[in-house]
Amino acid sequence: MAEDVTGLQLELREEGHAVHVVFERPGVLNALAPGDLPRLAAALREAGSQPGVRVVVVRGAGGAFSAGDDLKATAGLDAAGWRAVVEGFHDLTRAACALDVPVICAIDGVCIGGAFEFACSCDLRIATTRSRFGCPEVRLGLTISNAASVLLAQLCGAGYAAELMLTGRLIGAEEAHARGLVNKVVGPAELDREVGELAEEIAQRAPLAVRATKRLLVDGQAEALEQAMARETTAAVSLVPTSDLEEGLRAFREKRPPSFSGS
Repeated sequence: MAEDVTGLQLELREEGHAVHVVFERPGVLNALAPGDLPRLAAALREAGSQPGVRVVVVRGAGGAFSAGDDLKATAGLDAAGWRAVVEGFHDLTRAACALDVPVICAIDGVCIGGAFEFACSCDLRIATTRSRFGCPEVRLGLTISNAASVLLAQLCGAGYAAELMLTGRLIGAEEAHARGLVNKVVGPAELDREVGELAEEIAQRAPLAVRATKRLLVDGQAEALEQAMARETTAAVSLVPTSDLEEGLRAFREKRPPSFSGS
């Protein structure tokens, strides 16, 4: 895997007509620092531009998909810094949506926060039995920021999406599957085979028809996603100067329950 100063390791792996984008940041459950986001988005675009590619697979390595934003790396950021982080996640989501070929998200382990929202922007999601999902932002004094207000509601319905976002509760793979957030759940040892078979099944279909279908699925929600991103950016940045965010991040670092004041 290629690595830079951010610690993110990236690999593009070709398997038949599929290109796998594999990323890893050891020791932090693949949490993404601000500098990692443009690299991962660029890797997605590169994968989608490979000759003969018909499917792109994105996955985290090392027993996790991603813990989302690296809160230690973003601690102390001002409003402009937080806006840049939010826009970095937006770029990642746009990269997945803009590819002409379907994107399969292979999820093993934790998949939360901005990474969960990104996973929901992919076309298909295969998870393992040890995967966990959620939007824990309100537990930290933050808010959703990567179009979750649209993406989650489309996948699992407005009521259940609201429950996840307002409680910050994490759920297991079986519940995620029952609610429509993932397409299938398999054992960890079966993930490679399941993803490979799904990618091959898609690759065997008429390529131009698959591409046209992908565009129809994505373009129909493009305007709603952009509007959601704009609203969520404003909301996320508005929370930067609050005492609750400071307390939430401090409690996270100190591994204790936060005590929010509503200020």
